[in-house]
Amino acid sequence: MSNDLFADLTALLRQRQQERGFTEYFQVGDLVRFPLGVRWNAERDYRIKTIYNNGFEVECDGFVQAHTDEAAHRLGMTHAPTSQVRQTS
Repeated sequence: MSNDLFADLTALLRQRQQERGFTEYFQVGDLVRFPLGVRWNAERDYRIKTIYNNGFEVECDGFVQAHTDEAAHRLGMTHAPTSQVRQTS
C-alpha cells in the first residue's frame, strides 16, 4: 500500500473488476456500449451510473437499466468509441 489512498482504492477496484472477468476498468461516469445486444441498443452509448459487487446500473436518455456481470459479459460491455479506455493489465 502506498501513501496515496486514491491510488490504492483505484488499484483495489481495478483488481476486483478483473477478478469479475472484465479486461477494461470501468468507473462511474464512463460511457459504455453493449455491442452484442440487439442492434438498436448496440449502437447507443450508456453512462455508468452505479457499480455494484455483481453488476452495473447504466443510464441512457433518462432511462436507467441494471445489468448483472453475467449480462454485461453476454452483451459484450465495452467502453464507447468516444470514451477513453482504461485497461486492467
